[in-house]
Amino acid sequence: MAIKNRSTGRRTAKLFGAGIRTLGRSVISKLPGGDRVQRTAKYWTDVGQDWAQTLGELRGAAMKLGQLASHYADSLPPELAKHLRMLQRSVEPLPFEDVKPVLDAQWTAAQRRKVDSIEPEAIAAASIGQVHRAVLKNGRPVVIKLRYPGIGEAVDSDMAQLRRLLGLSKLLPLDGESMDRLMAEIRERFREETDYAAELRHLQHLRQHCVLEGIVYPEPVESLCTDGIIVMSEEPGETLEVARTWSEDLRNDMGIRLCRWIAQEFFTAHAVHADPHPGNFAFREDGQVVIYDFGCVKRLRPEVVTRVRALLNHATRHEWDAMHAELVALGGIADGVKVEALVPLYQELEALLTGRLGREAIFDFGDPTFIEELRASLKRNLRESFKFKPVTDLVFVIRAMSGLYWNLRALDAQVPLVEILARHGVHIESRG
Repeated sequence: MAIKNRSTGRRTAKLFGAGIRTLGRSVISKLPGGDRVQRTAKYWTDVGQDWAQTLGELRGAAMKLGQLASHYADSLPPELAKHLRMLQRSVEPLPFEDVKPVLDAQWTAAQRRKVDSIEPEAIAAASIGQVHRAVLKNGRPVVIKLRYPGIGEAVDSDMAQLRRLLGLSKLLPLDGESMDRLMAEIRERFREETDYAAELRHLQHLRQHCVLEGIVYPEPVESLCTDGIIVMSEEPGETLEVARTWSEDLRNDMGIRLCRWIAQEFFTAHAVHADPHPGNFAFREDGQVVIYDFGCVKRLRPEVVTRVRALLNHATRHEWDAMHAELVALGGIADGVKVEALVPLYQELEALLTGRLGREAIFDFGDPTFIEELRASLKRNLRESFKFKPVTDLVFVIRAMSGLYWNLRALDAQVPLVEILARHGVHIESRG
């Protein structure tokens, strides 16, 4: 699918139109008469189809927000989630002539002379840009990632319209202040994703501070990188679909490496790769895992990491007052909500999460009962959601964790999570 309505004005009009249609459907779904359940299901089906089509055509921040929402499919109306998942699929690349102006505008003549050839057919395409193979003058094969023209300039206007779209749909049970903080965090990440100079810094940071055996990062060619172009070594590997057919031992090794990697990112590097799309990982038959796309990396303040570590330790020791205090300090509790009101929920979630790990030192990601029990708990406690606020510092961390879970689920991996967490100061007691 080609990018449509690239100008900011036309993009705004497209998103505004989706908002008006959403509002109209909402009014119709609330009219008296008929089957309310069927009307609600039709409402979310129609909204889902409309949003997926509109956001997919626009790409950029619009499409990224749809992809982000799809990671929380378990808490979305199923009719909406079904269509938003479509935004996770690969998109059709643009003709090379449409992205070549980025090269012409951002490379000097000296930089262009360092490149021998560029394949005009893209090997990958996503919401922000697309990737082409190339060969440098010294014979080195590389890949060149090119940002779509006009995408960066549209982030703020896209986010303003998407904020209205979410408000009109009544999809998120958030007050205005919480919604504004959430959207500000999302806007900041999306701005970074359109800035390939920021992506280069993220890649360099992880290559320096999150070095682990079996984890492979591309090597950037810094002299050819700009804010709209990033050039890296090509690091081949198989898809998740292929890797899931390999031996149990190999899949477990790759699962362990992925879990060690995200724990090292969070607790040591204080920076989490927050775009867990399966296409951003490749797998090799020697057990190595290749990581791609560093546009969406959430940098964390040390005090946030310290509080999360403390929160987990308090939870596993059933220290509810101290755990609640950490959540309050992180901004995750609505004003005036006391710990007593949430202890039953804390107990239930702890039993499902750290409590389960205490019973099963080797966590079996292929076991479907975990996610089934978690979904059932969230559904039972839906009325309690108003007592919480989104922790903006952790929105993209949760996104990373959710995506990692499903990737490990696909690998059917068994991982010693208790041991991995203990290396980073999170001590989960055995419960037999």
